[in-house]
Amino acid sequence: MNEITFVTPYWNGREMMRIHLEAIRRFYPTAPILVSKKGGDRDEMEAHRTAFNVQYWMEECNYDIALLRLLERCRTSFVCILDHDAVLLSSLDPYVAGLRERRYDVVGVEERIREPPGIEWWRFADGYAGWLRLAPGSMDTNVMLFNWREFADRWGLRGIAAKRHDEDKDQEFTHGIAQRLTRHKYWLPYHTSRYGLGNVLMDGDVPVVWHQWFGSYRERLSRTQQEGAIPGIAERVSFVQRGEHEFMRDYPQLDLSGLSPAWGPDRDVDADRKAIASLKPSVVERTAKCASRWWGYGFRGLAGRASQKLERWRRMR
Repeated sequence: MNEITFVTPYWNGREMMRIHLEAIRRFYPTAPILVSKKGGDRDEMEAHRTAFNVQYWMEECNYDIALLRLLERCRTSFVCILDHDAVLLSSLDPYVAGLRERRYDVVGVEERIREPPGIEWWRFADGYAGWLRLAPGSMDTNVMLFNWREFADRWGLRGIAAKRHDEDKDQEFTHGIAQRLTRHKYWLPYHTSRYGLGNVLMDGDVPVVWHQWFGSYRERLSRTQQEGAIPGIAERVSFVQRGEHEFMRDYPQLDLSGLSPAWGPDRDVDADRKAIASLKPSVVERTAKCASRWWGYGFRGLAGRASQKLERWRRMR
């Protein structure tokens, strides 16, 4: 009997998505896989349904709404939330056992990840002391495993919403899960010398998951490149693309040599958080930026965003 469901809010990246699903089926041949697909291409999802027996919904909504809908559809005790660019490298059974035995209550990656070394000609973490992600004690849902049934019974969907911490670089809606589930089991992120902007997540000497940052770069970074908003964005797109292509070419015979810690074990995290907080715009600046952004959406865009905010509020009541 299946006791774990895999859920994936998915935007784009067909090749990596196929590897993502293939890896789940390698370790879990019959577990439910639920996918919320944004951006069309039903033919792709039908191919994945045929090959991997996924259940999918074509849904034009943001990540938060997609995740809430997928969790409502989850019928097993345990859930593993994975971005489409996260690839299982080993079974999660030992961690499900740890959850069942209450040695911890959530498994994932702490939001304490630095950008790769040796790329001084551009930086993904401009102005943030080299941190890709920094919110100590928090986890995001790009890779997360926990007992969904117990969480839902206690907090419901409203428990997902996070409390803000001003000194954190990253403040995600989904941080609320690990704020409420306080006994954390962390897989540690490492950079590889071969695969660019991604991390292999290790438990001791066991590689558990590969997570490729910016897996939807075709839209996320290429759109920014077209807008010309950030100097060096073309190099960023190229860097991510090369690393992802190398990974896909090698999988499943990955070269995980030359690992280096990606969590900044030698950094003064408190000092970095204070420095990051000092760089954040004032309330007036944030308000002006928000107003400008909303003005740019136009009437239809504003209506769509308002509708999704209303849906999120309704589902979390």
